[in-house]
Amino acid sequence: MLEPIYLPKLNNLTPTLDSTLLKIMEEAGELARAVLHFLPYENTLVKEKDASDQGTVLLTEVAAELLDVAQTCVTMLFVMEEFYGIEVDTLIDQHLSKLEQKGYLFDNRLQYSITTVGDFKYLKLPQLILEEVSLLTTVCKIQEEIGELTQYLGKRAGASGEEADLTTEAALLGCAYELLDVAQCCFTMMYILAQKYHVNIQELRKAHIEKLKRKGYCIDCP
Repeated sequence: MLEPIYLPKLNNLTPTLDSTLLKIMEEAGELARAVLHFLPYENTLVKEKDASDQGTVLLTEVAAELLDVAQTCVTMLFVMEEFYGIEVDTLIDQHLSKLEQKGYLFDNRLQYSITTVGDFKYLKLPQLILEEVSLLTTVCKIQEEIGELTQYLGKRAGASGEEADLTTEAALLGCAYELLDVAQCCFTMMYILAQKYHVNIQELRKAHIEKLKRKGYCIDCP
């Protein structure tokens, strides 16, 4: 099993659910574009290539976009925990129970939860053992989950004048579940890329954190 991926809370950002929906749609679109560019190399990329190889470069872009989509979700989950009263640790426990009920295999000896390091919090999700999962199916699954997130923010909340069929609290909880599902899709695909193409997750995560620091989102996050 690979070392669990974890992503930080961004202490210098306080997004809303509406801004998060826009951001996640933007990042998911960039992910889809990166995947389309990489697909011609998917079956021909061998285990070891020179770093300048076009397929390797495009695969790195795919992995970076997966981290961006996941980070968008994780950031909002921490905001919902701080400002909306969502208990993310409880949410993760329920998420893991759902995965087990669906028959998904993962190492349940590890702890998947929120970890606090200094002034920063990190969220970890499991590596799922899944067959027949590809970049294309992952992109489609992410779009499905974004659609469900949109339903909670839109129709089910009565955003366009419909009769709302959920309380505000239930709609917020539904949004949190969908954000967690999108993040899990991204984490799962990252693990698959690490195993299939030997993508170095820790190096990519380091580059991801450095980018966040350059943008001023988490100046001191380790």
